[in-house]
Amino acid sequence: MKNRISIISFTHFITVFVLALFFLGARWAYSAQDAGHGSAKVEDLEELLKSISHTSLQIEAMQKVLRSPEGVGREEGLKSQIAGLSQRLKDLEASFEKVATDVDWSVTKKIDPGDKEGLDWKRELRDLLGPVMREVKEMTARPREMERLRAQLEIYDSQLQEVNTALENLLALLPKAGSPQLTQRLNGIIRVWQNRQQELKTQRSITNQQLEQLVGQKKSFFQSASDLAKVMFKSRGKNLAVAVLSFAFVWVLLHYFHRVIRRYSPFYKAGRSVYVRVFDVMYLAFTAVFSVLTLLGVLYLFGDWVLLSLAIIFVLGFCWAAKQAIPRYWNQAILMLNIGPVREGEVVVHNGIPYEVKSINVYTELVNSHLEGGIIRLHIKDLVDLRSRPKWDNEQWFPSRKGEWVRLGDGTYGQVIAQTPEAVKLRRIGGAVVTYKTDDFLSQSPMNLSQGYRLSVTFGLDYGHQAIITSEVPAIMEKAVMNGLAAEGFEESISSVKVQFKEAGPSSLDLAVLADFNGKAESRYDYLQRAIQRICVDTCNKHNWIIPFTQVTVHMAQGKA
Repeated sequence: MKNRISIISFTHFITVFVLALFFLGARWAYSAQDAGHGSAKVEDLEELLKSISHTSLQIEAMQKVLRSPEGVGREEGLKSQIAGLSQRLKDLEASFEKVATDVDWSVTKKIDPGDKEGLDWKRELRDLLGPVMREVKEMTARPREMERLRAQLEIYDSQLQEVNTALENLLALLPKAGSPQLTQRLNGIIRVWQNRQQELKTQRSITNQQLEQLVGQKKSFFQSASDLAKVMFKSRGKNLAVAVLSFAFVWVLLHYFHRVIRRYSPFYKAGRSVYVRVFDVMYLAFTAVFSVLTLLGVLYLFGDWVLLSLAIIFVLGFCWAAKQAIPRYWNQAILMLNIGPVREGEVVVHNGIPYEVKSINVYTELVNSHLEGGIIRLHIKDLVDLRSRPKWDNEQWFPSRKGEWVRLGDGTYGQVIAQTPEAVKLRRIGGAVVTYKTDDFLSQSPMNLSQGYRLSVTFGLDYGHQAIITSEVPAIMEKAVMNGLAAEGFEESISSVKVQFKEAGPSSLDLAVLADFNGKAESRYDYLQRAIQRICVDTCNKHNWIIPFTQVTVHMAQGKA
């Protein structure tokens, strides 16, 4: 036990020690990075300070020239140069302050009260979309600033290339100067271009430092997503979550209250009359409107104008889109009032299958009791194109039930083992299972054998028995078929057996054997057909009746002599 405690304590010590080393290492790396960044900033500030001092000296020199006799006649040009140098000095001082403070205070925000008289739709739309656009600009500020700095670096590189070219040309021209005045003038121009070169290098260094600082602040996707989630949860995400939850709570509460009203109010005791349905439709509209107002009210109380603006835009867009759907909504309202083409308690055909309309609401319930899973919920918009009819007492909902035997138009014969709105499965004799789509099954005109059926067998005798074919033979054959089927165990399955003369065929006198069976013989349909043929043959053998075969007579034409 002591060893176990010692191991756990040692493990905890190692864990704390590793975490402490990691924390100290991170602090050291951050400090080193900060120290390097600080030294670069000092160098940039020194360069900026030199440029500011040099520009101030240039302005003072220009002002002296302007006040001296040398400035007579040159006032406009000197003032223009002084204004340009003053603007450059102002920019340098702003850059110095920005580098020193790491804060850009050059962008000032002004509030335009606007015209308060009348209703200016442009101004109202601008005020509504303003918070959203500010949020979008704030979210994209960093990449836009990086792009601006990269473009500025390209401009500085281009300008530095031109300045270097100008200095090379001046330095190449200086040895060729033939007079001291030209040399002095060229030296003055060279100093101006060197100062310009120094200013561009300084500005480029500052811009490059700002770009590197933004690039260094780049985070991984997961870290950015985590930070965004934290920010959203702390402010806007929390407001949105509370607003959505309030919307859902009010929606569910009003629906539950409606169910309570429907269950206990005497207003509903007499059934769903037209007045009750009108109340239901109005209550549904009230629920939707009040829930939306709750969401907007929560955002208004939080003072979250961005989300409030987006919600209002969404609601206005929904209302504008709903304008095109007014006829469809009107038809749906008519259906909910039970005065439309589909009504409760009637029969409607959906996908070729009849259903009883149990209730009409936002989701309508259709029921077919003969099908497994025969309860379908349809949105009310799906009822608009349907039509219903009154239900009869002996309404046939489906040709068969599970467990019954059917025979289809294609000759398939088997027991129904499953029938749903989508498919019907038949088990044939021998165990094979055949599956039909429900609409394909109905198109085969299934014959339900479990309700009883009739077998009609045609049997022919030779023309030599013409004297007894309509008198003696039918009675004898009828008795023989009845006794033969009873001997094979079908006595309780037989409803009746009749044998009648059918017709005089080309080579035989045909009898029609009509045997009616009840549902107990549902699975012996094919066998009974063969059994009746066999009994008829045995009866002919017993009474020496001849069964004819098809004869073909060939007539030969006599040739002329």
